[in-house]
Formats: sequence, structure tokens, C-alpha cells
Amino acid sequence: MEAKQNLVILFATLVIVAAIGIEMASADSLCGLTIYDLMTCKSAVSGPKPLPPSDKCCAALTKADFPCLCTFKNSPMLSDFKINSTLAMDLPSKCKLDSPNCSA
Repeated sequence: MEAKQNLVILFATLVIVAAIGIEMASADSLCGLTIYDLMTCKSAVSGPKPLPPSDKCCAALTKADFPCLCTFKNSPMLSDFKINSTLAMDLPSKCKLDSPNCSA
């Protein structure tokens, strides 16, 4: 009986740990992009002399949910991270991807 009870506790613990892991994994992404994906584009959207987007940046953007990203277009959060929103909105076309329609 005690072994059965320990097995139930172990199973419940594993379910809780798995649920927390799933929640944390989704918290580490934004609009389909991981933090790493976003960082690959940082040099193309910040600074006085931004670089062209890298191949890694463009590859990351193929996974992006552009309508979701459009919600951040006028966010003060971008300037907090020293991201130029105009440069960010130009990234898809620079990567030869369909540009999002963020005016809607």
C-alpha cells in the first residue's frame, strides 16, 4: 500500500514539474521567437549604425508571428531595449520576407 502511495506522489510530482517546464518554455518566447532568435537581430535594429540583418536573424524571422509582433510597434518597451521600431519594421523586407501590415 505504501509503495502505491509513493508511486502516486511521484507521478503527481512529475506532472507538476512537466507543467512548470511547459509554462517556462512558453515564457521564453515572444510571437514565435525565442530570446536567442530576437538577439540575433539586435545589431540590425539598434545603435547609431545598425548592421544589415544576419542570415541567422532572417532565418529566425521565418518563424515569427508578424501580427503578434505588430502589437509591439509603438511599445515603449522597444526604446527601453534600445530598439529602433522603424528599423525593426524594415527587417522583413531586408530579409526578403513578406512585410507585415501593421497599420490595421
